[in-house]
Formats: sequence, structure tokens, C-alpha cells
Amino acid sequence: MRSRIAAMVLVVCSIALIPTQKMVFGQDLPKAKAGVAYPVKIHVSGIHLRERCKSFMAEYTSCSDVIYADATIDGQKIELMGDQIWLPEQAIGLIPAEYQARLLKPGHPPAANPIGDKYEILLPDQTIWRCTVTGISE
Repeated sequence: MRSRIAAMVLVVCSIALIPTQKMVFGQDLPKAKAGVAYPVKIHVSGIHLRERCKSFMAEYTSCSDVIYADATIDGQKIELMGDQIWLPEQAIGLIPAEYQARLLKPGHPPAANPIGDKYEILLPDQTIWRCTVTGISE
């Protein structure tokens, strides 16, 4: 009897460890807060939807969609990456255009490259898209 209980506990605990695909249903993008300034101008010139996969314990893989955006900040071409929130009734409002943004957290000491910087981009419907600089080019 004890071995059956131990086996059941083991099965229940192992099921909880299996990673699943990250999907957020029915949750809107966060809204911009009143009084928060978005002083940085960002020009988005391209949008890419890609799948990002992570492996756990060599047998399990979890995949989720992420958005990559080609952008220009202060004349420097960068690549931005952020989560894609899936909403059945609407697509994300990020399209190639000019946006206001704010730097949330520099990912480096001053005068270094911008990789790792975290931004909030203000979309036309007053929602924000959080993203990180993942690449630079000339």
C-alpha cells in the first residue's frame, strides 16, 4: 500500500515538472500610467515573430512566441525583443512606425553598447510593450 501511495505522489509531482508552452489568454497589455513621461523617440522599421525554445533536463522543451523589432534610437540601429501576448480578438498594436518610449533599466555602464537595455514602448492605444535590446548594427 505504501508503494502505491509513493508511486502516485511521484507521478503527480513529475507531471508538475513538465514545461508547457507559455500562452496568456485574455490578458491585455499593461496600460500606460498617468504622468509617466516617454521621452525617447524610437522608429520601428520591421517586426518579426519567432519561436523561442528552452530545454529542461535534456528531455523537455518549452516554446513560446516572441516579437523581434528592428528599430532605430538616436541614429543607432538596434534589435528589440519582447513577449508576444496572444489575444484572440486582436493583434498586437506594434507596427512599423514612430513611437515614444522610456528607458526602464540600462543593461550596462554608461558609454557601453546598448545590449541589455530595457525599454517600455508606448503604443497608439496607450498600452505599453516591454522589450530588451538584443542586438545592434551599423
